[in-house]
Amino acid sequence: MLNSAKEPSIRFANIIPKPLIEVHLEKSIFKSDFAFECGNWYQLIAPSGKGKSTVVGIITGTRGDFNGDLFIGEINAAKFKYKQWSEWRSYGCSAVFQDLLLFPQLSGFENIFLPLEIQNQGSTKKISKSEIELNKNKVKEWAEKLGILNKLDQPIFKLSHGQMQRVAILRALNRKFKWLVMDEPFSHLDEVNTSVAIDLIINEAKSQNAGIIMTSLNSKDLMSGFELITI
Repeated sequence: MLNSAKEPSIRFANIIPKPLIEVHLEKSIFKSDFAFECGNWYQLIAPSGKGKSTVVGIITGTRGDFNGDLFIGEINAAKFKYKQWSEWRSYGCSAVFQDLLLFPQLSGFENIFLPLEIQNQGSTKKISKSEIELNKNKVKEWAEKLGILNKLDQPIFKLSHGQMQRVAILRALNRKFKWLVMDEPFSHLDEVNTSVAIDLIINEAKSQNAGIIMTSLNSKDLMSGFELITI
């Protein structure tokens, strides 16, 4: 089901995060029946502390401290075992977390290619050497556009936060996915790099016919083609 050709919808069925039970929240994603539909793009707007990162954690299965139900496709994620969550994170959703979760001792290149290597190991249809070479060239083009090509051989801990953020974006794009889920992915980027990153994200999502869920602090960053959701 999760590894099907069609990207599954993601549905919040009366979900309320336990840390936010006493917090006043508008009835949008939380406290309602809300579905992120297949192939659509969503931008979630909310100030700090109102649940943006929690949404990303719930969707990726890294947070389970909530009441209500999460449905991925037709399946209630409460029934997921480790294998199903691993499959979902490997083939279903690709994420940029607010704390990035990069491996500091690995280089930028190694971080970017690690998820693709894991996908390749778990797939019966292996990626050929020629495909890998084409993929490397694509990543180099992306990195050059974002101004970090000369940084990718360095260990992550030597990079600035903005450079790390760009590596995390490229890592998320450099794999197969049905949903791209990103938590404030441009918070440390200037306007030029933000614009370049948005173009890369949209082009890759289109090429994979994937949905996008992206969080932002305010509506001034609203992007064309995205449905605005206020939490």
